[in-house]
Amino acid sequence: MKKYFIGTLLVVIWTCTTNAQNSITANQQIEFEEIARTFQKKYVAGNENCDEILMAFDKNVQMSEIAFSGSVKSFSYEQLVQFCPHLPKKQVIETITEQKLLTSKIGYDYVSQLYLRVSVGDTVRETSSKIWEKKNGVWKIIQVNSLLNKAYDKK
Repeated sequence: MKKYFIGTLLVVIWTCTTNAQNSITANQQIEFEEIARTFQKKYVAGNENCDEILMAFDKNVQMSEIAFSGSVKSFSYEQLVQFCPHLPKKQVIETITEQKLLTSKIGYDYVSQLYLRVSVGDTVRETSSKIWEKKNGVWKIIQVNSLLNKAYDKK
């Protein structure tokens, strides 16, 4: 009986996911990709775009980061507000990115960037995944998970 229940549950989940994907239009996907990529450009430009960067985040956003093999750290929106003026501009070497609408109101954004940290003299790979939610017609980041690792040192 348990085997049939699990099989039925998987079919229901697959059907719901397929139906949700079928209800997303090409224009909605394009709009979401544009929003996410515009945010990333502003983030890369650093603290000169703090107001726009902060507007993209929901006030109840859940953020976590693992930096340079350290422990997982969680951040609040208020901490982001304090950090944003210190956000450095990044010299991007390479970007791998993907944006996918999961429903018409929930989107997934994956970005992996290799960039030079001029002030330190090394190269970092920053990989982040963001969950966006469309609230009152506006896309907001509701969750971010980031990983930072040194790629190689400048010699």
